[in-house]
Amino acid sequence: MKRMKNISGFISKAAILLFAMALFLPVSGQDSVRVSGQESEAVSGKDTLRTFGPRFGIDLARFFYILADPSEKGAEVSVDFEIYKNIYPVFELGYNSISDIQELFDYSSAGSYGRVGLDYNFLKLKDRSYHHAITLGFRYGMSVFKHNIDNVIVPGDYWGDYLPGPYENNLTGHWVELVGGMKAEVLSNFFLGWSVRYKVLLNPEMDPLMIPELIPGYGTGGEKRAFGFTYSVFYMIPLIKK
Repeated sequence: MKRMKNISGFISKAAILLFAMALFLPVSGQDSVRVSGQESEAVSGKDTLRTFGPRFGIDLARFFYILADPSEKGAEVSVDFEIYKNIYPVFELGYNSISDIQELFDYSSAGSYGRVGLDYNFLKLKDRSYHHAITLGFRYGMSVFKHNIDNVIVPGDYWGDYLPGPYENNLTGHWVELVGGMKAEVLSNFFLGWSVRYKVLLNPEMDPLMIPELIPGYGTGGEKRAFGFTYSVFYMIPLIKK
């Protein structure tokens, strides 16, 4: 049953990823036209200024995780800032919860998480006034959460069913991520973007008695390696031009 739920959750998340990429394709086509125009302006010798400021984002894909089995609720926000040419420190904060009711047990997990890291933009634009990006970066993630199991029924033919007491534990998860993604400036200071993430759990034995079904921000605790993705909308506050 556990394996079937994991497979179902994986299929749901994969479908969401394809949907997000499909939404991004039209934007990508428009951006190629805009970039071409930017290059022609640069060739003509037009001098441009670049805007700097914090860029705040919200992960829209996170709201679709409710379609997974079991459903997952949560939200994630992020902020990045270009401190040096093509180098962006990134901070991400979020919350996840899951509730799984089965015939033999009730399980829940909920908590907050944060990630910190760095992105590098490999896309070279001659017009400095635009902020399209193709990035590769890394993250360190940490989650503080509580999981518990209750109403456990252990079937028994001879003595009858056995009902052990509830179990809960407060845990901290640690992991690292390799992140690749894109951002397109669809309007002045407004962006759409997606990222794909490869995650490695650093402390898989955090609870020796029960494997967490959800480590907020990471995924299933039974997997030492995991994939994830985001599809986000961003707004950059224009503070400096130079």
